[in-house]
Amino acid sequence: MALYQLIYLSELATDESVLSGIHSHAVRNNTARTVTGMLIYANGRFLQMLEGERKDVLNTYERIQQDPRHRHVSLVLQRDISARLFSHWNMGFRHLAAEELREQPEWLTCFDGEFAKSKTDSQSALCIFEHFAKATA
Repeated sequence: MALYQLIYLSELATDESVLSGIHSHAVRNNTARTVTGMLIYANGRFLQMLEGERKDVLNTYERIQQDPRHRHVSLVLQRDISARLFSHWNMGFRHLAAEELREQPEWLTCFDGEFAKSKTDSQSALCIFEHFAKATA
């Protein structure tokens, strides 16, 4: 089975009270489609990695683009992969506190006001996910 990985960035279109619902919805849908990954939230923004079969990942991303809880959905990275980074999670979730961002200032490129879609930014996003994958391995 060929695996595919996609990372996107979006803004929360409502208040933070919906975060647990977004996560539980993702877990339920991703379990049914064998999509794995991680959702990170900070400063009103989501950064999410989706992994699985290409059609399942792209269908999931399409649903997210239509979800009224997300706005300004931007594709950061998509690529074929040989192994999942988060094979153990249908969808991990992390709400980053302000102090965590202060301790990891390089993460701010993904969670500050303007996110430039460049190779550097996709590398920054990958580094964040690799950090959490190692921490949970």
